[in-house]
Amino acid sequence: MRRLALLPVFVALSLAACGAGVLTRASRPAAPATDVQERAEAVRFELRPGDPRAYYHFTLSTIAERRGDLEAAIGEIHAALRYDPTSPYLRLSLAGLLIRRGAFPDAIREAEEVLRADPKNLRAHLLLASAYLSLRNVKQAEHHFKEILRLEPGRAEIYQQLGALYAESKNFPEAVAAYREAIRLDPASATARYSLGRLYLETRQPREAIRVLEDALRIDPGFDPAAAALGFAHEGLGEWEEAKAVYRRMLQDDPNHREFLERLAQAEVRSGNLPGALELYRRLLQAHPRDLNIRTRLGLLLFEQKRFAEAVDVFQEALRQDPGHRDARFYLAVTYEEMKRYEEALAELRQIPESARNYAEVLIHTGYALGQLDRLEEAAGAFAKALAVKPGDPQVLYLLGVTQMRRKEFPQAILHLKEAAALRPDNAGYAYQLGAAYERNRQLTEAEAAFRQTLRLDPKHADAYNYLGYMFAEEGVNLDESVRLIRQALTLEPENSAFLDSLGWAYFKLRRLDEALTELLKAIQRGEKDDPVIRDHLGQVYFDKGMLPQAIEQWERALSLDSGNEAIQKRLERARGLRSRGGS
Repeated sequence: MRRLALLPVFVALSLAACGAGVLTRASRPAAPATDVQERAEAVRFELRPGDPRAYYHFTLSTIAERRGDLEAAIGEIHAALRYDPTSPYLRLSLAGLLIRRGAFPDAIREAEEVLRADPKNLRAHLLLASAYLSLRNVKQAEHHFKEILRLEPGRAEIYQQLGALYAESKNFPEAVAAYREAIRLDPASATARYSLGRLYLETRQPREAIRVLEDALRIDPGFDPAAAALGFAHEGLGEWEEAKAVYRRMLQDDPNHREFLERLAQAEVRSGNLPGALELYRRLLQAHPRDLNIRTRLGLLLFEQKRFAEAVDVFQEALRQDPGHRDARFYLAVTYEEMKRYEEALAELRQIPESARNYAEVLIHTGYALGQLDRLEEAAGAFAKALAVKPGDPQVLYLLGVTQMRRKEFPQAILHLKEAAALRPDNAGYAYQLGAAYERNRQLTEAEAAFRQTLRLDPKHADAYNYLGYMFAEEGVNLDESVRLIRQALTLEPENSAFLDSLGWAYFKLRRLDEALTELLKAIQRGEKDDPVIRDHLGQVYFDKGMLPQAIEQWERALSLDSGNEAIQKRLERARGLRSRGGS
């Protein structure tokens, strides 16, 4: 029969909403007590009150304790002590009840009263160790544990208690020594090895942890916490197959064991086997169809595999079961966003209240969806509100700055993008957008510095090469470097029509008109959609080559795409005038 134990969560799932389950267990050999109530209940006494009246009140105390009435139980013990005031049994019973109530100084006073009469009373020392430990008085707790060991040196469970005490106070060498002594005294103790393994994990010694946890499982193959810790140790080393083998071995006894199924699914996710994880979560959901956490994780896995329509179905079913499930609604909105169904995404996001733990993320996605719908004023408002929720957050500052740049609010954009870049000086994207904002605000020296910083951070940032090169071409400066920069961008993205246009424009500024024409015609051919800027540039090349009909054709196309562009309109009118006067 498998025996289980409480298991802390060792690692969060890689998906945002995921959390590890808690393993429960039935009785197993005594292990170090981990909370006040367990330590108090661990004390058992051999003597009973001598006076019948004292015993009567003690019995009433026991009855009150069993029905959960600690105050009545304490009152009856006080009554018993009136008839048998020297009974160590009654005083220690009272101390145990006081510990359970959290009255630690009173418990200490009663136990110390017993020790004054009997300095070798082991149970008094144990209660005092428990009380002092609860008060975080490590020195006194250690003193009483050591007194127990001085009186009875062979007690392995006390060494385990000492190990836990030292571990909690970060005295790791002493903790290791205590656990090793517990193992020496009780070589069959799986719990001591488990505790030592946990300590090795905490001190980042996964190989040592694996060794002692494997020993624990050889002693007790059904010791689930040791198996879970062993799997985690392998995960920490990136040994996914070994971790999965541990979880599969534990599932042989109980194929539907929820916690190990979840751990195996988590390991599949972390090792990149999303289809395998998906199969396991479907299995879990079949066994627990009303568990919305499992359903949400399944939806997230479908999302990660870009199976958006299926993910929508899963999240919608979660919301049918619980319309107030905020995570399911948030992930449904994000899925709609990925599907470019922005209005539906906004409808879901608006239903998430400000009290949601991830409300800043809700506002960020709201701003993004509004931006995609060109509702820029509302988008900026959403990002500004997110910034109030997360002051100084570089991502929010960046998104707000980019939105302000789209609204042509360049000074405000520069302010926020500069702050974002200062907070994240290693982020090439932030530096790049800051450069773009400077350029749009005609602060060209600052723009050049920001673009060069972008390229220092990311030497393969094609857009930064292109933007800096195009800026030089547009201003008619550093034209040879402009060509080199744009060619570097094209090395990284040879089919990019915007980059081809930039190169053609740089050649035009260098008066290398034939090369300019070649690159601009390539840009027209390779563009996904007709672009008025490229048409305008091509028109100017044709015009300077004296090819007026072709120039007029390109400018007419450009105006059909950008009818309000006055500069193109003037160039077209000039070309038409020259043609009417007999130009070629």
